[in-house]
Amino acid sequence: MRKYVFRTLAFAALFCLLLTAAVFAEDAEITGNDVNFRSGPGTEYAIFDCLPKGTVVSVTDRSNGEWYGVTYGGRSGYIYASYLKVSSAPAETPVETGTAPSAPSAVETSPVSGGAASGTVNAMYVRFRSGPSTDYSIFGEYNSGTVVTVTAQSGEWYAVTIGGKSGYMYADYIDLDGGSVPIETPVPTPEPTPVPTPAPSAPPPADVSGGVAGHISGSYVYFRTGPDTTYSIYDTLDDGTPLVITGTSGNWRAVTINGRSGYVYSAYVVSDGGAIPDTPVPTPEPYVPPVEPTNNSVVGYITGNSVRFRSGPGTRYDILGELNYGNTVTITGSSGEWKAVIYNGESGYVYGQYVAEGSITTIGDSPNSSELGNQIVAYALQFEGCPYVWGGTSPAGFDCSGFTTYVYGHFGITLNRVADDQTRNGVAVDVSALQPGDLLCFYSGGNYVGHVGIYIGHNRFIHASTYTTGVIISELSGYYDARGFIARRLV
Repeated sequence: MRKYVFRTLAFAALFCLLLTAAVFAEDAEITGNDVNFRSGPGTEYAIFDCLPKGTVVSVTDRSNGEWYGVTYGGRSGYIYASYLKVSSAPAETPVETGTAPSAPSAVETSPVSGGAASGTVNAMYVRFRSGPSTDYSIFGEYNSGTVVTVTAQSGEWYAVTIGGKSGYMYADYIDLDGGSVPIETPVPTPEPTPVPTPAPSAPPPADVSGGVAGHISGSYVYFRTGPDTTYSIYDTLDDGTPLVITGTSGNWRAVTINGRSGYVYSAYVVSDGGAIPDTPVPTPEPYVPPVEPTNNSVVGYITGNSVRFRSGPGTRYDILGELNYGNTVTITGSSGEWKAVIYNGESGYVYGQYVAEGSITTIGDSPNSSELGNQIVAYALQFEGCPYVWGGTSPAGFDCSGFTTYVYGHFGITLNRVADDQTRNGVAVDVSALQPGDLLCFYSGGNYVGHVGIYIGHNRFIHASTYTTGVIISELSGYYDARGFIARRLV
């Protein structure tokens, strides 16, 4: 009878914890393209699926610093934390506005009244730290319902043990459950190893005519050609580097360092004495190198996807749009490594590596190409540029298998709806004998197929790729070749 009661209580407690986790689950958005959804918290675990940018998942566990436990499509797994944007912030005591935190030091710790006690975390993403303040390093984050052992108190923080590891949590996020046991001595706060700060070397005398002597305050500070982050970087400066302040431009200081004029963000510039010139330094106009005209404008096409179309020949210039594989442009000249092009009547620049002269050939690369296969390719190409929509099956929005289902369906060919199931349609064909109209099925991990597209010839295929690109043409090489694929012939 006792065993039955104990089991009942244990199952009830577990059920309550699961309900609590579900209540506190937070939505998060995928921030990268083709992000792996894995069975465990590491790259050695199997891949359930590759999720496109913008996919929303439910975060259920952030106790592992690098991998978050998530649920998606009814399945639980893990996604690398750097590719997730979670709406809520971890629970913790805020640092007082305007007050810089002092370096952590050893603090006095007093035992909890009555000795060690059992406690329960009462909020989501509560940080478990090496010391009793926000200045200490984070061991991990724990969610509501996590059981801890409270061994001592240090101000507003509890010294706790979780899974055999000792650390600290902010007291407001722990509910004491009672059941204390005596302890002999309080748990001391670990004193962090001090990090020595190198003393800046004495700056040599500087010519301050027309300016004020100063120095850099900070490490790895960028020295730029202009007063914002779009300008190129001359150099990276160390703490104590001498300079001459010659003016200001918004939040930036105009400075001279070793005879070179440029800009440093004002927070990292310290005056050694004297008033900083208050005359604003005008923002220089971006330099546009002259375009070297070609003898005649020639037709060309884009050879990559998500290629940035800019207002000038460099990465500092505004992005006018993004071009994809096969987009037709008119090449009008060059400027260094950049090509001056016209796309849809608008002039701009594209990095030369992603532009080729001539017209793109898309079908009929084999004398054995079937007429129906070429018709399928011609029909599929008209949907290039259509948006990507998860679960979409029409030109208003496709996902990968929805796109192939729609195209082949136009010719009376019925496919299974999901990418992995489409591997059972048609007949197998060796990848060395591909023909236009063949179905390409790409692996996402193990033997699971998570993406599909249609071969169009000349080592290229068309597919509904991501939310960012929509339906595009891609090379059957690099990432897609390394990912591994099989081919099925349907015609």
